[in-house]
Amino acid sequence: MNITFTCKAITSTAIIVDCHYDWSQDDLTSMVERYFQQYVILQKVEYSQGADLASVRFKWQQHDFTLNFECYSQSIWIECPEHDSAALLAKLYQLMNLK
Repeated sequence: MNITFTCKAITSTAIIVDCHYDWSQDDLTSMVERYFQQYVILQKVEYSQGADLASVRFKWQQHDFTLNFECYSQSIWIECPEHDSAALLAKLYQLMNLK
């Protein structure tokens, strides 16, 4: 599986991620592993999978984030549950776009 993730956009509540790959729920485990291989500065903490959504909690600079994969719409996005989430997402977005 040769996937490269790119940051497509940023909002005040999320980073929208694109991978230019037609994926399904069966690909999620491989996609998560590939994502953290591409962004080695991110520390994967916990993986959970539901009926149509997989979420990976990760840390960057001791801050919490969640990487989400929604299968039905093939959407990928990152959220931050912390109080200064917009600023943290902006910093992470900038860093991810340097790759």
